[in-house]
Amino acid sequence: MSTYRDILYGNYSASFGEQKALDASVQHAQYEATYDALPTNRDAAIADLGCGKGEWLGWMAFKGFTKLTGVDLSPSDLAIARQSDPTRTWIEENVITFLESQTAAFDLLHAKDIIEHFTKDEFIHFLTAAKNALKPGGELWLLTFNTQSPLSSAIRYGDFTHEIGLTPASMAQCLRACGFTHISVQGRHYCSKSISGQIRRILGQIVFQFARLLLKIRHGDAPKERAIDLHCTQPDLFTMACKV
Repeated sequence: MSTYRDILYGNYSASFGEQKALDASVQHAQYEATYDALPTNRDAAIADLGCGKGEWLGWMAFKGFTKLTGVDLSPSDLAIARQSDPTRTWIEENVITFLESQTAAFDLLHAKDIIEHFTKDEFIHFLTAAKNALKPGGELWLLTFNTQSPLSSAIRYGDFTHEIGLTPASMAQCLRACGFTHISVQGRHYCSKSISGQIRRILGQIVFQFARLLLKIRHGDAPKERAIDLHCTQPDLFTMACKV
């Protein structure tokens, strides 16, 4: 009997209709606003885990990076990625299986909108496999939704394949337990520069600041960890962690 993953991941993006349409101009603008500092070495070995149609790797290639690998389970998404850039390395495989086969192979591992699709056991397995695949000093970058943001349940349950959700505290907890150091967890709320985007940004600032206040009222002041915003309420979490 097919599992839900067999059915939904086989043609993942298409099942969302136009919600996951490929638009490089929109996505590149979001990447510019999300990723604060890219590696200085343009020859760094980089893998995008759950690469989809290759949008993020296309942006990284535009930024001058050359050693790029994309890994995904969706044949239909990878077909689009290969058509876009047939010279890049594209691998159709479970990302954990892929990481377990790589030892100290990458300077940077990037995973956007993928870890929420893991069960708890799979997420810990993923982190330990990612640590194995990183070179000493290599970094793991994770982007996922923030479950302590207002209306996060709309994101949590907006995709049937979502399994878990994380807060800054639980994210840092898991990374520490798996041996990562120099952990940074910060909020992100991308809004375009259009009029509607700027209205969203202003209204978001009001809502998220109020939600932040509610968190402080409920939990009190959190321990001061400069790199980990434990009271973050923006919709997305961007996490960076290092393998020593």
